[in-house]
Amino acid sequence: MRINNFSLMRSLDIHEDPTFIPEVAAGVTEDESEAKSTSDVIKQLTDARSDAARNGFSFKGIKDYLECYRSGKLTPSQVAKNIIATLEDSDKYTPPLRAIVQWDKEQIMQMAEASTARYRNKCTLSCLDGIPVCLKEEFKVVPYHHRVGTVYLGTKPETEDATVARKLREAGAIIIGVSNMHELGTGTTGCNPNRYHKIPRNPYKPNHFTGGSSSGSAAAVAAGLCPVAIGTDGGGSVRIPSSFCGVVGLKGTFGRISCHGSLPLSYSTVSVGPICTSVADAAIVYSILAEPDPLYPYGLKQPKATLSDMCAPDLKGLKLGVDWTYFKACDAEVLYA
Repeated sequence: MRINNFSLMRSLDIHEDPTFIPEVAAGVTEDESEAKSTSDVIKQLTDARSDAARNGFSFKGIKDYLECYRSGKLTPSQVAKNIIATLEDSDKYTPPLRAIVQWDKEQIMQMAEASTARYRNKCTLSCLDGIPVCLKEEFKVVPYHHRVGTVYLGTKPETEDATVARKLREAGAIIIGVSNMHELGTGTTGCNPNRYHKIPRNPYKPNHFTGGSSSGSAAAVAAGLCPVAIGTDGGGSVRIPSSFCGVVGLKGTFGRISCHGSLPLSYSTVSVGPICTSVADAAIVYSILAEPDPLYPYGLKQPKATLSDMCAPDLKGLKLGVDWTYFKACDAEVLYA
């Protein structure tokens, strides 16, 4: 050791942090012959969503909103007014829903009216134009408090959006507010009884948990407040509440969607992901948000998102991995259901 001067390491000042995050090779390329234009695939997904479920109960998704807006059956302003009325009513329930913990009527209507004008003038910004969305309180969203599920953070309203919130605004989405979450994202139930948040309720059974930590995001989608919500997932925080609330949650690949503007609770494992009413909608939102962000160094090296496989007519040839251990360990009532 002494002969090789290893002891010099003790006094060496290293200006780079240890690598705790997954690294992607800088030379990642794609087969251009197989990669379709993302915009073309998104259009195909929104146009081809199956209507088979409409014979019974089904959630309303992006396609449903777009059809109403384009046909003139509804406007984003009308939808926004309905959402505001529902938000007001949801706080009067016993117990209150508490999916959305901060919202502003004027902000919602301002975005909705701008979207209505774009549809009227046939100059929409994207397939998310006029689509109601909410973001987990872990993100900075103007003009709300960035409390992250606590009573002591976010003492002042935010003046700058997180990258995800900014991209949604640029796409024309209507941000209806910020959603409830487990305090600092440190739990899987979503239970957060403090004075600013209170316990979010599962829309199917109000006396049951939503799951967490992206509790309010999943509850908002399941309750029909919005077809798209944004959460974060380090150990199940998108997937768990999505499963509890019967909606679709996606934990994207690390670094795919920028975490800039969110509290770095566990920056080496957390991914941003959408919670939606269908797999197709989750893919659409993911593809719009997934791209390098100069403000988020961990996601700079990434290939372009491709959704070509999403357009396959069926699941033939797709291999699914199932860990049957989980089924053997669960209660008989759960297994039967």
